[in-house]
Amino acid sequence: MRNFKKHIGLFSIIILVFIVAYTAYFINKNNIANQSFIVNKQNISFSSLPSNFNDYKILEIADLHSMKFGENNEKLISEIDKLSPDIIFVTGDMFSAYQFKKDDGTYNRDYNEESLPGFQLLKNLSQKYEIIYSTGNHEEGIDKIFNGEDWSLRDRNIDNAYNRYINKLTDLGIKFVDNNYTTISKNGQSINVYGIYYYFLDKYASGQISDDSPDLYFLNNVDDTKFNILLSHNPTGAQILQDKNFDLVLSGHVHGGIIRLFNKGLLDPARKLFPKYDKGLYQIGNTKLFVSVGLGNTKFMRINNTPELNLITLKTKNT
Repeated sequence: MRNFKKHIGLFSIIILVFIVAYTAYFINKNNIANQSFIVNKQNISFSSLPSNFNDYKILEIADLHSMKFGENNEKLISEIDKLSPDIIFVTGDMFSAYQFKKDDGTYNRDYNEESLPGFQLLKNLSQKYEIIYSTGNHEEGIDKIFNGEDWSLRDRNIDNAYNRYINKLTDLGIKFVDNNYTTISKNGQSINVYGIYYYFLDKYASGQISDDSPDLYFLNNVDDTKFNILLSHNPTGAQILQDKNFDLVLSGHVHGGIIRLFNKGLLDPARKLFPKYDKGLYQIGNTKLFVSVGLGNTKFMRINNTPELNLITLKTKNT
């Protein structure tokens, strides 16, 4: 009996050592995976796409969160140059809000915005590509702290780190489309690209913004005779705004569900289980939604969820 207990004890120790060793291996493997990225290529077809935009290549950058892939993000830049996109869309969270936070809990208005890896990445890419940017909850979180809750009253002339970030990128030719839109043209044909503030979407979804509000002008006047793209950091925007004549919505935010099991995301950044739209292509009414798993991390480590760049090629579909 004593020998039996001794063997059981030894067996338990061996199992425990195995579990610890495997856990350490698994964590290390995921850490290594999270320091690299893949390119996810997706063709999306539309009968409404102007013919001159057939094979038009969109590079989506989502949720960088100040991640660096090589010195000065040279690995990202090299891969983007190989892909040679026609345009780059940024769908938010290029940095994390906590980077601006000081030890005393306040936020540093004098933070060096040019030190942000996302700023330097976009500065480099802006010399070669047209870039359209719609911000995420981390950008808007800092914007609210520095410039107030009301997006319509935010004054970009006030000197603070976030305004400098926006103004310097704008000076580089990058177009911000939060609660606004821009038009891109090719050989005499055009498509519209809209963006929406993260927290504006929340308020609209909860009924805090009435349909006749002047703030909704940009949404209530979407031209249904045009091909329209919406950049919405939160993928639920595609469902909330499915009656607004958007052909394609590009999103991120969910980080692929952070932990992926059986090809399904487990968590969203708000710690809600099993996000409905976590990765890839969805059809919502007449709108196609594409959700990127993004490139960076926040407080939770990705597991079985490799960071990704997304190359989306638009295709005309014969009806």
